Amino acid sequence: MTVMTATDIQTTYAQALAHHNAGRLEEALRLYGAIIEANPKIAEAHFQVGRIFTASNRFDRAFQHLSTAAQLRPGESAVWHAWAEAVALAGDTATEADFLRMLKRAPVNVETRLRLQDRFGAHRAKTRPTTGGAKPAEIQRLLALMAAGRHADAERGAVTALKAHPASALLLNILATAQAAQGKASLAEANFRQSIKADPNYAEAYDNLGRFLVDQKREEEATRAFRTAVTLAPGLPSALVNLGTVFIKTGRPETALLLFERALAAGVDAPPLHMAVGNAHTKLRNFAKAEQAQERAVRASDGKSALAVALLAQAQARLDKDDLAMENFNRALALDPDSAVATGGKATLLQAFGAFDEADALFRRGFELDPLNGENYRAFITSHKTKPGDPVVDLMLQRYEDPRLLPTDRMNLGFAIAKALDDTRDYDRVFRYLDEANALMRQSAPYEIEHRIQHVELTKAAFDDFDWHGARIEGTTDFAPIFVTGMPRSGTTLIEQIIASHSTVQGAGEVGECARSAQLLLAEGKGAKHVSRLTPTEIAGLGHDFKAFIGTKFPGADRITDKSIQTYMYLGLMKLAMPKSRFVIVRRDPRDNLLSIYKNKFPDDTHLYAYDQRDLAAFYDTFVDMIEFWRERVPDWFYEVQYEELVANPEEETRKLIAACGLDWEDACLSFHENKRKVETLSVYQVRQPISKASVKAWQHYEKELKPMLDALREAGHVAD
Repeated sequence: MTVMTATDIQTTYAQALAHHNAGRLEEALRLYGAIIEANPKIAEAHFQVGRIFTASNRFDRAFQHLSTAAQLRPGESAVWHAWAEAVALAGDTATEADFLRMLKRAPVNVETRLRLQDRFGAHRAKTRPTTGGAKPAEIQRLLALMAAGRHADAERGAVTALKAHPASALLLNILATAQAAQGKASLAEANFRQSIKADPNYAEAYDNLGRFLVDQKREEEATRAFRTAVTLAPGLPSALVNLGTVFIKTGRPETALLLFERALAAGVDAPPLHMAVGNAHTKLRNFAKAEQAQERAVRASDGKSALAVALLAQAQARLDKDDLAMENFNRALALDPDSAVATGGKATLLQAFGAFDEADALFRRGFELDPLNGENYRAFITSHKTKPGDPVVDLMLQRYEDPRLLPTDRMNLGFAIAKALDDTRDYDRVFRYLDEANALMRQSAPYEIEHRIQHVELTKAAFDDFDWHGARIEGTTDFAPIFVTGMPRSGTTLIEQIIASHSTVQGAGEVGECARSAQLLLAEGKGAKHVSRLTPTEIAGLGHDFKAFIGTKFPGADRITDKSIQTYMYLGLMKLAMPKSRFVIVRRDPRDNLLSIYKNKFPDDTHLYAYDQRDLAAFYDTFVDMIEFWRERVPDWFYEVQYEELVANPEEETRKLIAACGLDWEDACLSFHENKRKVETLSVYQVRQPISKASVKAWQHYEKELKPMLDALREAGHVAD
């Protein structure tokens, strides 16, 4: 334990506070932490740590420190307000109950106790703003005008009423809302802020200000307004939806669901709430729950919300209910031909089935409907081969410079521009946009490569010192899936498309279920149990469970491909569970492979190592390490395809691949690009084209820009030149 004198603690606290006030939060945390280690009973340190964790959305840790601070200084009002803020923003029912129970016993001043109790009680879902003496009938008349869409009349009425009641926060809020609806941005903002000044505890005014700021593309300010609204009224439905939506965008869908559950528990049955719940489940890849939530949104809107129908279609597309999805995209467009969500969603679904011309027209329509939506451009460019002079390049460059562009849209647009410039061989300009896009991704989704290195070491330890060929597992399934695995962008989608063009094989895409189940089977605390500790029943069950899962997802399919990237990690265990399964590992020159990864944005929360060149090289090193681990133990359990050899000798290598999969030869496997099956990976366009050598040695165009990655690959011995 660190030893600190009282003077040391005082000096360190002053230094921590200086860092804290300057926004250097991690440095402040380090110093506050040193104080707590030296003396855990310093309430001020716990209080400040709790504030930082609340501000940075690390709520579980905030609860811990603020609770401790309250126990150490039970009469300090600031501590209780800080703890109440954290509970309001992310507390579940039990957390809230603990807070209120301790508050009830605390020797805090009466005003603080009553205000905080009311916040979680009488004022939970609706605050009582100051009216300044305005009569209820007068306020109701203005609200009726707003509800009828008569915003100009409501504005005039509010201006008149405020002459008699200038301190009315409620009238100022009505005035600002009416002005915002008419596009009078500067007046609206001024009056929202005046309303808040008149009543700093008026949650609805903060919520309305937040929505106004979202419309102005000022999302950071909007987030602060929504957080304050929920802090003041933890059950205000619109604020819960708005803040929850922010949490979804910033990668905290679980916290968003906590907020949404409050509104649902209070009996709220409104389309925006159900749509937000669906979006949170989509972020968590719980697509069945997303579909259920969007169905509730459609019902709550009597089927008249184009947005709800479009979001339902998106969920159905992710569940491979493609006919239903297309039907609902068309239904949404019938309700609102200008629905940007339906337009982009239908375009993406058409793209997945190779209907590129139809998708192209819809994507371009999307550019008109939502001109600053970077995702639309990135999705469009995936299946668009840009040529010199293509006007889409100038359009994207113009959008990229728009000051209203949000960071996420800038990131998506950056990837799209880089791909378009690469298509047109304008190599000198590519990395300006590509590096910026990757930096924005890394900023929004930090990654520690050490976690991957540790995971691989733990997995190897779990599989080491085991007699793989001698193991006999009774009761295994005869299910014989073909697993295609390797690094992303190595050619795995191409290989799967070739195999799935065989008449006896169903291409299932990136299923991933068996690899995830294998990982869970080994999980033990923060480590992994040794494979020898698994029972034969558990191992055999892995295969039977996967067969059942595939049976529900692809009924009637005798044999499937599963193109799950992480399969190679658990190859031996999966082979024991399904002795008739086959494994194909795809290899590619790491310079081209990693460049292709760096040029693309992957689905949220996947492949987070992809956005830094040195992390890419380090990750590749762990991939090779794992493959060599299996080569030393079970070299006959997998077949390797070298991408460069395949594109140089397509027929010869394809025949060898099909034989390795235990299949009879069919000429259709050479015409894989004519296969109309759904493809949802970044290779959606390439797999519809004949085999080409165009991407071989593409790294040579960017040797200078790729120096960090190339140096790391050379240092590790993966490339010689």
